[in-house]
Amino acid sequence: MKALFISLLLLSVAVCAFSQENTAIDSPLNFNRRYTQCELKWVLLPKSDKTQRYIYGLVYLDERAGFTLFVQGNLWIDKNGRYIADTAFSHNNAMRLRLSRTTANMALLPSGRFAELNIKPQPDWLKDYYTYTDTVAHNFRRGFIFNDRGQPDTALVYLTKVYEVQPHYQGLIYELIFAHNALGDYNGAIKIIQLALQTDQLNDLYYRELGYAYSKLNNYEKAIMAYLTGINLCTTESQMDDKAEMAINLAGVYKSYGNDDQYKLWGAKAKTWAKPGTDVYNFIESQRF
Repeated sequence: MKALFISLLLLSVAVCAFSQENTAIDSPLNFNRRYTQCELKWVLLPKSDKTQRYIYGLVYLDERAGFTLFVQGNLWIDKNGRYIADTAFSHNNAMRLRLSRTTANMALLPSGRFAELNIKPQPDWLKDYYTYTDTVAHNFRRGFIFNDRGQPDTALVYLTKVYEVQPHYQGLIYELIFAHNALGDYNGAIKIIQLALQTDQLNDLYYRELGYAYSKLNNYEKAIMAYLTGINLCTTESQMDDKAEMAINLAGVYKSYGNDDQYKLWGAKAKTWAKPGTDVYNFIESQRF
C-alpha cells in the first residue's frame, strides 16, 4: 500500500494554491476535539489565515505508527452552507498525516455532509487496520499509545484489560505506573511499584516513577531515597537521559526541602549526564544550570 506522508505545514501550503474564485464563509464548527477523541471519525482541521479551505479526513489508529489522519482532501463552505470538496484523493494516492502531541484540535465533520462529499462513515480500506488476533497485544499497544499521547485515563482502560488476563505481560507494569502517576493517583502508583520491586529490584524506571510519586506527596525523604537508588542503577550510555531526568528531579526535591547546596550539586550533575538538544537537557538549561 503506497501512501504519501506529508507534514501539516506542507499540506497547508499546498492548499493555498487551489482556486478560490468562490467565496467561502465561516461555519459554526467547534475545533475543540483532540485527535485522540476522534478515532474512526471524519474531521476538519482549522483553516489557516492564508486560505478559505479546510483539510478534512478520517482519524484512525495504526498500531505501528500511531494516530493517523487519512487526508481525503480539502473543502470550502459556500454562502448557502454547502460543503464543497475542492480536492479529493483516492485511497491509492492518499495523503496520510501522522498526528503528534502538537497537532491542533479538530472539529467533527457533520454526518449529514457525508453524501455531499461522497464519503462513507467507515471506508472499506479501514478494516485492514482493525484486524487483530492477539487481544492482549492489541490492548497493550493501545494503552501504550494513549499513554504516549498524554491520555492516561484511556490508556488505563486498555492496560487494565491486559492486567486482568496477563499481569506479567512485558512492559505492562511500567505503563500502569506511568498512567497512575499521570492521573495524580500517586498512592496507587506507589502500591504498584512496591509490588513490582519485589521481583524486579534493578529497574531504574520504577525508582524514577517512585521518586516522582513521593515528591508529589511531599514525602521528600522517600523521594530522595528513590531517586538516589535509581540514579545509581543507571550505568549504561542508553540510561543517561533517565539518569539526568532523575538528577534534575532530585535537585527539585532538595530545593523544596530547603537544601540549596544539594539543589545546585544535582542540577549541575544532571546537565553533565543529559545529551545536548534533548528535552531533558533543554529543561535543565531552562533551570539555569
